[in-house]
Amino acid sequence: MLTIYLLRHAETDYNAHAQFIGGRSNHIPLSTKGKKQALEIGKVLKDSNIQFNQVYCSIANRTRETLDLILSQAQITSNPIIYSEELQELSQGYWEGKLRSEIYTSEQLAEINSNQWLFTPPNGESQKEVEDRMLAFILSEILDRHTEGDFLIVGHGIAFKCLLRGILDISSQMAYKLTIDNTSLTKLSYDKEKGWFVNYLNQTLII
Repeated sequence: MLTIYLLRHAETDYNAHAQFIGGRSNHIPLSTKGKKQALEIGKVLKDSNIQFNQVYCSIANRTRETLDLILSQAQITSNPIIYSEELQELSQGYWEGKLRSEIYTSEQLAEINSNQWLFTPPNGESQKEVEDRMLAFILSEILDRHTEGDFLIVGHGIAFKCLLRGILDISSQMAYKLTIDNTSLTKLSYDKEKGWFVNYLNQTLII
């Protein structure tokens, strides 16, 4: 059995106030609360005694900072961390950093909601494209190379929702309703014969 843990980064000011469209916004740091969250999840991982075969992390500042604070609390792998652009958040293109109130007008929301899974912001990417690249990463970096072991991915909320939509083969509307909080863990298991299992979703206090 192969196990994958999905860990969303800790809180940023964009998460706390939600005035601006984040998307990738890879320069955004953790908030004061976010730093505390990352230290706490580091303690949880330390107490779990899991030694991950490999840890993967998005290249965004908020994911790297989250992982650095975790590593200050726990030695969770003996292998070098793999940072990947393929694990980035959904790109909102030209909308990133702009006020939600300016972009998400009633007319724009109607256009988005008419075909949400395939809608692409200007110079951005669709949720379907995010699903495709996340699934491709899991396949090429983990499933094609390993048959067992524990793996950790430090990434982003929407990207994880898109991945789960593909893994669970659920509707895009249901994927949107999945809750992935800051520093939450989602545990997935994969068996070559039986496929995917969801052990738990959006947990912060257990492993």
